[in-house]
Amino acid sequence: MKPMRYMPTIIGSAVCGALVFAIWPEMWKSYGIMGGWLAAFILISISWYMNHWMGIIYNPEGKIWIDQGWAVGAAGVTWAYFRFYPDVVLWKCWPTLVLCLIGGAIGGKLACLTKKKHCAFTAPQEAADSE
Repeated sequence: MKPMRYMPTIIGSAVCGALVFAIWPEMWKSYGIMGGWLAAFILISISWYMNHWMGIIYNPEGKIWIDQGWAVGAAGVTWAYFRFYPDVVLWKCWPTLVLCLIGGAIGGKLACLTKKKHCAFTAPQEAADSE
């Protein structure tokens, strides 16, 4: 990955996370469930178009694909921390965060193993390495 590809990925991820956590809760509070659905449609559509269709988030061919969901998740953890617990020492939440990431990774691996045992499983095709 070329070093200059990092900056658009960081900016696209930050814009997506900021849109979701700055606007979505306000639309939901103002317009109820319909506001939440409208925010989901508008904000995620704009973010998806920007990050994936225009290619702001860099995903090289043949490599694991990273979605903007990671950006929204990171923004959510950070937003909640600074909004609800500004006086709490940050290092106290790291063990729980790391354990959640480990648990999620184990869950993903188990889901993959389960899927491979299913009779309809077909192995992914190898992509040509573009780098």
